[in-house]
Amino acid sequence: MTPVSFKGLSLGNGIPKICVPITGADTNTVIGQAGEVVSSSADLAEWRLDYFNDLEDTTEVITTANRLIEILGDLSLIITLRDRAEGGKRQIADSDYLNFYTALMLNTEVTAIDVEWQRDPTITQQLITFARTHQVRTIISHHEFKQTPAKAEMLDQLLTMGTLGGDVVKLAVMPQSNADVLNLMNATHEASQQLTQPVISIAMGSLGAVTRVAGQTFDSVLTFATVHNQSAPGQLTVEQTRQILKVIAQ
Repeated sequence: MTPVSFKGLSLGNGIPKICVPITGADTNTVIGQAGEVVSSSADLAEWRLDYFNDLEDTTEVITTANRLIEILGDLSLIITLRDRAEGGKRQIADSDYLNFYTALMLNTEVTAIDVEWQRDPTITQQLITFARTHQVRTIISHHEFKQTPAKAEMLDQLLTMGTLGGDVVKLAVMPQSNADVLNLMNATHEASQQLTQPVISIAMGSLGAVTRVAGQTFDSVLTFATVHNQSAPGQLTVEQTRQILKVIAQ
């Protein structure tokens, strides 16, 4: 695994970094949440576009993204447009997905975009190539909101995502048992020994809470936490996460 820089923040060095999702439904709420992120000890932010009511207004989305980037200052911004099939709030056609991300990369200085692995491979590759051309990082992601695959399957998923040429790979699963959590952690550790990209992995829900704070143990480089509103089940607050990460790292 080779560390990757997100606007000067190194993913893959030291303790896992903390990202806060911004989930406001309108511009004012989004801007308010960005201020809360800046006031916290978060390392970076993620704007979940699928929560945004005015998604069809591309001009408003771009304007809001630029305001977010200005408010966040030195903090990196990941933009994520999560489809309902991956646990998001919207059903998004591949063509719309491509157009949204392309417009954002052309008209903002976003640090990274989250690209869903199971999209049309042509769309995925176009976005990775376009992002690289425009100095935007890519997180290749997959989410299993109903189950946790077998360890061998999760390892294969991570390694396959790594072949696409993105900067980071991410896998989130829903555990049904402690064994599921351990399998995810072991698959992540093994993948990190074989991939050049950093790995992010999360087991959601209360069963998987340990994965949100023990990333340094099994080689997951980033965790998601909340200031107020959860964007996924099992998230801890930023300050809870920061405190636990410091204790584990001692």
